[in-house]
Amino acid sequence: MSYKKQQGSALVMSLVVITVMAVFAAALVKLDWSNQEMTSREVFATQAWFAAHSANEYALTQLFPLGSKQSNPKACLSNYPISADKFACSSVSASCTATTITENGKTINRYQLEATATCGTGKYAVTRIQETWAKDLSENK
Repeated sequence: MSYKKQQGSALVMSLVVITVMAVFAAALVKLDWSNQEMTSREVFATQAWFAAHSANEYALTQLFPLGSKQSNPKACLSNYPISADKFACSSVSASCTATTITENGKTINRYQLEATATCGTGKYAVTRIQETWAKDLSENK
């Protein structure tokens, strides 16, 4: 029996192991890159959600002034002046639609607020839209 016939098998096995390890390393790098993109989008999505929420809250403070028992229907605007720079977003807007309902001689004002915020740029741009409904608690006569 000759041991010289088995020479070189360790070299072939080491090349196979190195190749398999390289494929695993490439897959891990791709997975890590994908996780970084997803995290960036999640951060921008959260930022856009809070910007839209703040825009709706601003519109509500205009509609329902502090200390007033009723809403201010004149404050229902089709576009509120909101600066996107304050939110570090590319655009933030809010709008209001008023509806008046009369039941049994009583008039009730209802408002539909919609805020839209876009944060991030390019493939990382994320838009969030929030809708809020509000109405007067006391009836106008």
